[in-house]
Amino acid sequence: MARLVNGILGGFSGKVGTVVGVIAGDDCIIRSLPKKGTNFTTNELENQKKLGMVQAYLNPIKDLLKVGFANYYTKTGGFRAALAYTRREALVSDHTNFYIDPALFKISGGLLPQAINPAMVWNGPEILITWDIADVNYEEEADQLMVLIYDTLNANATTRIFNGAFRRDGEIKIKLEPHFSNVEVNVYIGFVAADRKSQSDSQYLGKIMV
Repeated sequence: MARLVNGILGGFSGKVGTVVGVIAGDDCIIRSLPKKGTNFTTNELENQKKLGMVQAYLNPIKDLLKVGFANYYTKTGGFRAALAYTRREALVSDHTNFYIDPALFKISGGLLPQAINPAMVWNGPEILITWDIADVNYEEEADQLMVLIYDTLNANATTRIFNGAFRRDGEIKIKLEPHFSNVEVNVYIGFVAADRKSQSDSQYLGKIMV
């Protein structure tokens, strides 16, 4: 395996002859083609399974993560950063298997202030999310709330990205679609700046039955 830095091939992705180019973040990596019938090691198979689990978990909320992880965690940020973060920080194992810990999972990251004393209440068919606004200053009042309500078992998600409440509002009501019925959902919030150039670390509000 080798890394190509503006070499004669200029950084490529795909198969060329007996080599294959892979774009990984800002790196261009060259690998030889695998031999037919290659037997993967136990660790390689486990890593493939873990990556597949993370991708399946994140794909339904890709648009949200592109915003929430913009310029965060890796050089390029965005969805690849969300993949890297989740794989390294939120994927945990017990004695029998590995899984994504909802309390460690993030939908956003950055330096904006988090919501103060956030809380949620289920008033079917709506979830009411509230936070304190007494100390919100004028520079932050137009920050917009990002929301994820995620039924991970069925891969159903409701999100708010650029259509959430403003920080100054102190609350948002989200009406759930009928397919969110008798299921457990995880709820997350975060803020994106009015100029869309920065975000807050997201906050996990917990899980509720809806």
